[in-house]
Parts: sequence; C-alpha cells; structure tokens
Amino acid sequence: MKNTAKGRLLGLSLAILTFGGLEAWAADADCRIKTMSFNIRFDTPKDTADFDWSRRQQPIARMLAETEPDIIGAQEVLQSMTSSLYALNPQFCHYSINPEKEDSVSDRMTGNTSILYRRDRFEALDSGYFWLSATPEKASRPWDSTDRHYRTAVWLKLHDKRTGKDFYFFTTHFPYKKAPIDTEVRAQCAKLICDKIKEIAGDGATVFVTGDMNASDNDYDPRSASLDPYFDYMKAARREAEFTNKRSSFNGFGRVSPEIRGKNLDHIFYRNATPRLFETVDYPGYGVTYISDHYPIICHFDL
Repeated sequence: MKNTAKGRLLGLSLAILTFGGLEAWAADADCRIKTMSFNIRFDTPKDTADFDWSRRQQPIARMLAETEPDIIGAQEVLQSMTSSLYALNPQFCHYSINPEKEDSVSDRMTGNTSILYRRDRFEALDSGYFWLSATPEKASRPWDSTDRHYRTAVWLKLHDKRTGKDFYFFTTHFPYKKAPIDTEVRAQCAKLICDKIKEIAGDGATVFVTGDMNASDNDYDPRSASLDPYFDYMKAARREAEFTNKRSSFNGFGRVSPEIRGKNLDHIFYRNATPRLFETVDYPGYGVTYISDHYPIICHFDL
C-alpha cells in the first residue's frame, strides 16, 4: 500500500477491525464525521526555505486531499493567507471573523481562527464568535495573560445533509506563555467556552471544540490545569476514542520529536458523540518534511 495519509488511516482502521475493536466501522460510514484541528502556522518572513508559507501551501492541500476531513478548526490563518488557502481547497466553505464587518477591528485583533467545512455535506444554520476575555462581546485581550495577543473562538451550527442531524463546531487558540498566571488565564478561556456552549447550544446538543490550547493533558505538565474546565463539561477525543495514539501534535518544525510526551498542545473535545479513531498526522510525504510547526489531529466520530 502506498505510504500516504489515506493509506495509513485505512491500515489503522483495518487493524482495529482485525482485533474486533470497531465491528461496525465500515457499516456506518455515512453516520461518521471526520473532524480535524490544525494550527496551520502563520505566514512570517522568519520562516524560510521549506518552512515558508509559499512552500507549504501545496503540501497542505495534498494532506487535506488524502486525509479527507469533513470539518477543520484552523488556527493562525492570517487574512493574507486566506486567498491561497481557500483557492487550493475549493471543497471547503469557510467561516472566520471578517475585520471589515467589525468597527475598529484589524486582522491582528481577530485571533485568526477559521472553520473550513465540506460544501457538499454541510449547510451552515448559524454562526458567531467571541473574544476570550472578560468582555467577550468586543475585541479585547485575555484577562491578565502575559501573552498580549487577541484570542477568540469562532463557531458554527451545521446541518449534516447525510444524516439530517445538526451539531455545533467551535475552534479556538489559547495564549501560549508559560507563566503561572497564563495557566490560570487559559482555564478562564476554557470555562468561558464551556459557558458559551451552554448558552448557544445547550447541554443536549452535539458539540465539538477544537484548537491549539497551548497545554497538554499530561499530569506532569504544569499547564495541564488549563484544560480542567473542558474535562468538567466535555470529553477528550484523544483519551476516549476506541483507537488512539498519543504522539505529540507540536513539532516546532523538527525541534520536538513526536515520541516526546507532553507536547499534545492540540485537542478535540466533544459532547454527545462517539469517538472511534484518533490520530496525529505526523508522517511526511506531502512535499515538505513539515507542513506546519504543529501536526494536524483527526478524530472520526459517530453522530
């Protein structure tokens, strides 16, 4: 079998079937949704050679064509990157904060989070966004974080034309600094998102939250407490899927080995769905060694 993302995912699913873990894997394909979280790495002159955005665009498109996610929560998508990203991936509709529709909001104040979803499968029923701060209704920075970037969450309510079911999908990007106050702030961000889910979707809805949370869920990571509000209200796909790997989602363009624990900074949390297969897409073969300084993560869910 060709050593591609699709081949590896297929090989994993066949192995699961062989050992009896997912007997209905092939039978219920139409009820399954494949979610992805991907910090795509912003375009910066500091990245040169194969790390440059211009060199990573086609490899990212190849990765998406092979892994075939249905919906993607993407982070660090600058406005200057959108035309090429969307043109190379026309299978997706997209939603993000439009700074032209926000008074006094510039590109750098939007948080640069986006949702991409398959245009042939989903219909957007509702949408929105909020800032991760004490004043979520207006452009503002997260509480007392030492990271002074603007941080946001964007969300969609989608209708699945295959199953007839509706669900909510959120994506976000938390502050990245490592001071103790930043762990407290990230926990405030997570709590705000959970509170917004209760307000927007309600406890009975199917909900996914994806993003670069800049904290792992390993107990020895001092940042892990950042995720406590999620674990109080939701479940983690990496932990709960019937098959999962624990390889690191952050690679730092090669500075971090995928075998090193504690670098699972990217997450998929959920309510009222069943996770089947979780994987970190950490293999090469798309044209460059690293398509981003984060690996995409994928989870197949039954709705």
